[in-house]
Amino acid sequence: MQPELIVRELQPDDVADYLALFDSAFDDNPGWGGCYCAFYDDTRATFDPEADAGLHRAERAQRIRAGQVHGLLAYRGGQAVGWCNVAPRSRLANLRDYARAIEDPADDPALVMCFVIPPPQRGTGVARALVRGALDAARRWGSPWVEAYPRNPDLPTGDLPASAASYKGPLPLYLSEGFRIARDLGVGYVVRHDLAGG
Repeated sequence: MQPELIVRELQPDDVADYLALFDSAFDDNPGWGGCYCAFYDDTRATFDPEADAGLHRAERAQRIRAGQVHGLLAYRGGQAVGWCNVAPRSRLANLRDYARAIEDPADDPALVMCFVIPPPQRGTGVARALVRGALDAARRWGSPWVEAYPRNPDLPTGDLPASAASYKGPLPLYLSEGFRIARDLGVGYVVRHDLAGG
């Protein structure tokens, strides 16, 4: 039996756990290993996870220590086994292609932007625990809803590894946790979980 999963918000003293998770989570997709989940916080127009891996790692560590990175870590047996980049939209510096999902700039929902789960931990409930943790965190933040952008599961993935095709989280998971499809973006969807009324 697996040890219990514990999900909590990232804290400044979690730098070593965060970096260790990212350093080991991309065996099946090494080209993305140097992102360190900085993509939506980086204001630069170009972002190269392979060429700039060292820079991203150092900058991310500095921002975590300064309390400027938001998201959730999942732990099992004292080891970080998953990450969910979730934050109020106003805290994300560069939504890139997902800026087109904004309907009213005055709204400030919590956005689930990506998951990082190492291959041995996939299929063990980590993503579900992180989605539930995201809903709990968003309630604490006073967010009106939680929004995510899962890929359309009916579309071919081509040469993408499974982790790259589903890094936004799988649509069936969101639907089973009470999200509804709000819009079709072509390759994926905007899904929302309304938090009004608790």
